[in-house]
Formats: sequence, C-alpha cells, structure tokens
Amino acid sequence: MQKLGAYLLERRDGMQTADARSAESIRICGIIENWLRTKGASDIASGGGTYDAVDHSDARFEVVRAGDGGRTWTLYRLIEVTPDGRRFDASLSVTAGATSIAVYTTLGVGTASDLINQVEVDPRCPKVIRTLLEDGDSWYHGASRLRGLTHVVGFEAGEALALDIKHEQRSVPVVVLSKMHDALAIAGLDEKLAYDLAGTANVFTVDEAASWALTDTLRKPLSCYAGAVRLYWPGCHLNDNPYRHPLWTAARLHSLDPDEHRARERFRRRLRQLILRAAAVSVTRPREIDEIRNAAARAEFAEAKGKAKSTTDFEALADLFAKENDELRLELLERDEQIAELQAKVARLESERKGLMYHLRQARPDTIAVEDDDDVGPDLGEDATADQGPPEPGEVRFYKKRFSAPTHDIMVLVGDCGHNSWQGANKADKAKNGIEKFEGTRAWRLLQHCGRCTGGGRWRVEW
Repeated sequence: MQKLGAYLLERRDGMQTADARSAESIRICGIIENWLRTKGASDIASGGGTYDAVDHSDARFEVVRAGDGGRTWTLYRLIEVTPDGRRFDASLSVTAGATSIAVYTTLGVGTASDLINQVEVDPRCPKVIRTLLEDGDSWYHGASRLRGLTHVVGFEAGEALALDIKHEQRSVPVVVLSKMHDALAIAGLDEKLAYDLAGTANVFTVDEAASWALTDTLRKPLSCYAGAVRLYWPGCHLNDNPYRHPLWTAARLHSLDPDEHRARERFRRRLRQLILRAAAVSVTRPREIDEIRNAAARAEFAEAKGKAKSTTDFEALADLFAKENDELRLELLERDEQIAELQAKVARLESERKGLMYHLRQARPDTIAVEDDDDVGPDLGEDATADQGPPEPGEVRFYKKRFSAPTHDIMVLVGDCGHNSWQGANKADKAKNGIEKFEGTRAWRLLQHCGRCTGGGRWRVEW
C-alpha cells in the first residue's frame, strides 16, 4: 500500500480530566459513526460490515476498540476494492490519551492483484475531517492551531502573520494568497484551497497593506504580493533559500490555462498533491495508540490465562496468541513497505535536488530573463532598480517610501529622480529607521531628502 496522506487533529483545551476526555472521545466517535451511516453502513456496534461506495466498489469497514485504564482507542477502517483491482484504505482512529484527544487518519492506495499497472489517484480530504474541524472547539497539530480560511487586512495584521510564518515551533504549512486591487489572481481560489487543505495547512489571504508587512518582516526574497500565492513550509527562516517555499506569481497562475476555471482546478490539484504527499511522510502515529493496544493485549492474555483450566482452554489461548502474532506480523510488513517506499522517495528527491543544483551552477546572471517584476520582488514602480546587495563605502543610493509602518517607513531602492533640490533630513526618524531596516545598517555618511519629489518623497544616501 502507498500512503497518500495523513492527518493528526489534537484537542487539548478543556481536556484536563479523564471524564472530559472520555466524554469528548465518545462524542467524536459518534460524529464518525454518523458519517459512516451516511455512507450506508449499518450494524456499526457489531464491529464491521459493508457500506455503499460512490463508484459501487466492494466496500467494507471494521471497528476495533481497546482500552488501558482511563485511556481508550477506537479504530475505524474503510476498505474499497474497485472492479479493476485497485484498493483504497482509509483509517481513522480516536485516542483518548493521558492529556488530550487525538484523531489520526491515513489514506492509502494499492492493488488487490499481481498486475503491474498504473494506479492514478487524486487524494482528497475526507468529509469527516472537515466536519470535525468545523465542530466548534479548537483543534491543533503539534504547536499550531488548525484554522479555516483567514483574511488578513492591514499592516499590523500582516506583521502578526509574518511572525507566525517564521515562528520556529510552527508545525503546519501556511499558504498565503495575496491580493492586488482587492482581488485575487484567480477568483475563488482561496475558498477552494481552504476546502482542499483542511487539516493539513492554514490558508490566508492578504491585502496590499498586509503584503507590505510580509515583505518588511520576511524580507524581499520571501515576500508574497501582487496576486501571487506562496507556500511557507514549517521552519521558515529569514536566511532560507526562497526556492524552498514555492511561489506562484499571478502571471504564472494565469499561464496554467486560458480558462480561469480550468486554471483554478489545475492549481488546486497541484497544491493538494504537494501538501498531502508531505503529510504522508511527515505525520506520525501517536505513541499512545501502541501503548494502549499493547496494554490491552497483555490484559486480555492475562485474563485468558487465568481462566484456562483445560486443554481446550489452552488451545483457545494459543489461538488467541497466534492471531495477535499474525496481526503484528502484518503491521510490521506494512511498516517495512512504507519504509522502503519512503527510502525510494528520498533517493528520488535527492537526485532531483542534485540536478537542480547542477543547473543553478551552470546558470549565468546575464542569461536569466526576467519576464516581469512579479518573479523577482515587489512592484516597485518603473524607476525601481534591482537588488544590488549591501552598500559599499562611498556609494550613493536612492530610496523611496512605499508604505508607512508605526515605527518606520517601508523603503524601496529606486533610481535618481534627476532633480537638484537635495535638503538635509535631521528630523526624518521614520525614514532613517526604514532605510536602516532595508539595508541592515545605519552607517551612512550623508542622508538628504528631495525638495521637489512628492508621493512619499525620495532620499539620497551617501554611504
């Protein structure tokens, strides 16, 4: 079986007592069982049965329960086998642990035959996951709270989002869709991505002011603006390689297909597969599941051993032991297959990385064509110049204010305005702070303001 995706939803708020955790796990199991009933399942209490698959595949489910004192674990496993031999597995488990509730879900695909054939599949978020996320109280994955679609408006809200993006303990990807003239590059893309990525990523839209805040806090290489979409993986640092956090400019999104609907669907599928593949590799099974199952198995064996008084009883005990061994061997085989699959993926990704590094080393700066400003940085205007690195002693540079933050101006590097009206700027504290933040140093020799330029003015700095 190939693992297609995984989800881990954790509920901690209000779960301080065993009674609270028990009641919550029963309620969550009720939601899952109601979802199973909508699929035509019956006799859930009996531990298994059949249900109606959308494509009329052979569909069955099983329910397994285990307990260890106040801790409980319930597994719902759904298996569908299509007429052509494809097999789809979905496993949902609800664990009431020592301090929290965890819902762990995996999606897998394989084949029920020995045929070597293509298995094309487009994994999607199960409806029950979205139902649980919309259930009111907060869900977490690691240190990150799982959120629905969030609209970020204004510079200060953008700064807060940027701080969350670079927070070292963030544990889920963040997808940012930027607006230009109060519109997304592809209409409705934000709602569709939030629907697709529920439980695996947090999706945000940012207006132009919030985009400037991202640029100001994360710096230009990690910015997202002018209709672009960016995926920020966890562990985002200011000195990160920007290619690690994929960026799709507005022009690139529009180039996916002339028809907006088809372009939106193509991008949805691409991002959905990218993030779910990462989740399949990264999301780990809660340790308490194995602890509870092992404790329950030991208790069952001890009880059976204590009751055994005849040869028939000991034969039943041996059968139980053999059954447990068979199940463990099957789990180990599945784990070995997953490890082999992950090792193959790592080898393939390493090969791709080496290939990309080779092409980057072969590239020459004077041969790299820039199609538009969207691919290299914020829209700085026609008089903007490229990023020239840190200033050198004696060098003269020109700057222009593009946005005002509470403590400093957001500056961009521009060309000479051609005027000859340079004036002293002794009281321009916000402008000085902005230039220092942009360049990372305050070591200028002379700073002057143009007396003729308007719209934020222009600054001449001799370093």
